[in-house]
Amino acid sequence: MKVTHTLLFASVHYVFGVAVSTRDNYDILNGNQTHLVDESNPINHLSNMLVKNNQHHDPEVRDAKRQEKKLFIFCLDKRQDSELENNSQSKTETTSSNISGEQQGTSTSSTTSSDRNVLDNSTTPTADTHTEEHTDKPTETPVEPPASPPKEPPNNNFYTPEGACRFLWSFDNTDNVHPITTDKKNGGWAMSPDQGCFKGTWCPYACKPGYYSAQWDPNALLYNGPGSMNGGLYCDNNGVLQKPYPNKPYCVKGMSNAVIRNTLGQSVSACQTVYPGNEAMIIPSVAQPGGSVELNIVPSTYWLGTSSQFYVNLAGSDEGQCIWGNSDKPVGNWGPYIFGGGQAKDGITYVSVQYNPLYSEVGFDTKNTYNVEIKCIQGTCNFPPPNECKCEKGVCSMNNGCTVALRGEDSKVEFLLY
Repeated sequence: MKVTHTLLFASVHYVFGVAVSTRDNYDILNGNQTHLVDESNPINHLSNMLVKNNQHHDPEVRDAKRQEKKLFIFCLDKRQDSELENNSQSKTETTSSNISGEQQGTSTSSTTSSDRNVLDNSTTPTADTHTEEHTDKPTETPVEPPASPPKEPPNNNFYTPEGACRFLWSFDNTDNVHPITTDKKNGGWAMSPDQGCFKGTWCPYACKPGYYSAQWDPNALLYNGPGSMNGGLYCDNNGVLQKPYPNKPYCVKGMSNAVIRNTLGQSVSACQTVYPGNEAMIIPSVAQPGGSVELNIVPSTYWLGTSSQFYVNLAGSDEGQCIWGNSDKPVGNWGPYIFGGGQAKDGITYVSVQYNPLYSEVGFDTKNTYNVEIKCIQGTCNFPPPNECKCEKGVCSMNNGCTVALRGEDSKVEFLLY
């Protein structure tokens, strides 16, 4: 079979959290068992390689493990696309489109205190570009315009190491930016607590739940390697922060089509990985008891078409557990669940749930944690048989977790915790 339509998703342990076989993949959209991958195509050999999780909180070990990361490739051919279209028309008339954050009511960018403290890089493009072909072009930093000092200092008292670029926001900012561990070396940036935003480096930042960062290195065109770390703003050699896309806001509204609804008696934190960035699971979305929180599901226009990944902690967790864990401390990358989500180029959004293999590998029993079910609350959602997607009492609907497809821009799901 000739693969004619390829969707690439990186920085995930599985495709949207669920293992993908190179032989017979279950087609959740049509209820068919289909051969989706042409293994004679050299690029599909990547599908045979499991992605190795970053299981270490030690920076040197973690960086070494990152070099072992591989890509999973989920392929759909034109025949399947035709089946999807026919299946959609037989069920409901919905509109599938690639929706960027700006198309979903993103507020216009205005001059704020953070804008006054960053030097816009007018030499970089003002619109995202995406290509299906990626070469081994080395990652480059943007050409720096003449540097000038910030007009005024940021309005926060966050820790800033000597020689580092200061975090631009306070907690009550209007840019929807969420500061991370402000008393540590990272000083608010979406970096590990032992990392600083120093000259000559890229400094990612986190956005509040339901929003994603719209700033990254325009020259970062590879899923792994040095460029995959280049998210956020650039701290130039003069200690001035550069905004690579001046005409874009710092944070953009995501797809707004997935929430966590928590029916438990304790809070639960979902920890999104920073990508592009160091892939630490430090961006929090906390579902309070009896409440809901929006998940940041990114559109297909996000960096290189990559998806969102969340490590979901035990009941009783909060933002403080969005950290690197270990085998004795099942938090962060050792939490019991992995959620995933993202939009394909054809406009269909995929979301998934699975038990975290690391959690059970070290002896924790998934039967003893809470249950999760993905439920369709609006629009058209396609489930695997028996028309459900859940992980309950240690067993998921499918062996390695399950995936749900959302068709049309009005479709919406909830991850029900019970």
